[in-house]
Formats: sequence, structure tokens, C-alpha cells
Amino acid sequence: MLKGANAFDPRGQAAVQIGHPQGGTVLAAITAVFGRRVKLIVPVGLEKRVFEDVNVLAERCNAPEAKGPRLLPMPGRIFTELDAIKLMTGAEACLIAAGGISGAEGSAWLGITGSEEQIQASADLIRSVADEPPCRVW
Repeated sequence: MLKGANAFDPRGQAAVQIGHPQGGTVLAAITAVFGRRVKLIVPVGLEKRVFEDVNVLAERCNAPEAKGPRLLPMPGRIFTELDAIKLMTGAEACLIAAGGISGAEGSAWLGITGSEEQIQASADLIRSVADEPPCRVW
């Protein structure tokens, strides 16, 4: 099962924000994970990394006096762009830097190592998604 996240920490823990008073879509995923022993894969972009333990952040967000969405740590295996490159090309990727302006907001600069073929396949893969149009809210 796949369920995206809003945050992940250096310890490899993911969390999702909940705005719905009955828990939203994450509760259906957690029910399947524990009730039917389904494996949960958590696709999440590198731009959603946080520096604090998501359990500590959840305590802050879920406190009775807190405002805004709640935060629920989730079980599962995080799957980022780095994992996708490894799976699809065999190359190793690491995060070098992030962010920018003029359309590079939320971007990630990756360092790729591997054979010439793996590096070329990674470059082709990245190019294939680099020009995706931005999401337009109507």
C-alpha cells in the first residue's frame, strides 16, 4: 500500500498532517497495515524532510492548546527520489543542496554516482520529469 507523507525525519520516520476531524485517509492505510499486515510504502519528496523527530513534532501539533492540523507519525518504509533513482537505474544518489528561485523552489540538487550507463539513465530519468507543468489550483 502507498500513502504519502508531509514530513520525514533523519531517523527514517514519516508523518502525515491530519485536518479531517475523523482522521482522513491515513486511518484507512493504518487499518490495512495493522489489520491485514499490509506493507506500507511512504513516497515522500526530499523537500519534506524535517530536522526534529516526528514524534516530538506530533506532540506539539496534537497538544490540546495547539491550532491547525494534527500530525500523525506513520509506520512504513520511506521512498524518496534517491530510492527511485537506485531502483530505476542502479545508480547511487545523494542530496547535495535544495531550493532556489524562478521555478526552482522545492527543487533538489542530487549527486549521482555509478557506471556511465547508470549515470546516463539517471540523467534521462530526471530530464523526463524535470519539465512537468506546475499544479494549477483553479
